[in-house]
Formats: sequence, structure tokens, C-alpha cells
Amino acid sequence: MAEGARDREGCLLFVYGSLKRGQSNHHQLAAGQFVSTTRTAPRFALRVISGYPALVAGKSAILGELYRIAAGALPALDEFEGSAYVRKQIELAGSELALAYLARVPDAGVPYLADEWPAAGA
Repeated sequence: MAEGARDREGCLLFVYGSLKRGQSNHHQLAAGQFVSTTRTAPRFALRVISGYPALVAGKSAILGELYRIAAGALPALDEFEGSAYVRKQIELAGSELALAYLARVPDAGVPYLADEWPAAGA
């Protein structure tokens, strides 16, 4: 894994859906440390699969949160995310690298037109 996403202090993980603060599955990041609110590089879009957002290739800068987590926490998160998602390294705004869970099947679900989940005001 590239140095940008993993270092001695752990991994940087970008989350954009139910793992964000105030969302239903945020407790899965209990051992993580919130770093900042950030956006992806403008190369992504969101789709909705079974009621949850999924990151896919596109042309938008998706808004989410960045966490520092221990590398040892990744297998549990992989299991939580399940077979519909795959963990990959992505580029954030400002060229920083982080891990994120992307849809395993890029055209699964339905398009989600906003660049933030849930959409502002929703």
C-alpha cells in the first residue's frame, strides 16, 4: 500500500455514508480518530445500493470525512462492508491519498445525484 494511505500512525480512511458522524453505522469507527471533513478529487460519483451510498468513478468531488484508523481494524471493516464493496486507495482533494470503500460493481444500484450523502437539507 502506498505511503500516503498507510503510515506508522495507521491508515487514512475516507468515509462518505453511514460511517460518518451522526449516521447509523458510525459506531463501526469507534477506534478511529476523526481528522477532517474533506472531498475526493473530482473523479467520483455516488450510487445507492440497498439504501446506502456507494462510491464509483465519476466526475464529482464527493464530500465526506477522513479518519485515522489502525491497520489492524481494516479486516473488521472489510467484513462489515461486505461483498458489495471493495477497499481501494483513492485520491482526495489536494492530492492526499486515503483508503475508501467503493462499489464492487460500478453500475450497481441507482445514481445518486448529490455530492454528499445524505444530501444537505435531507
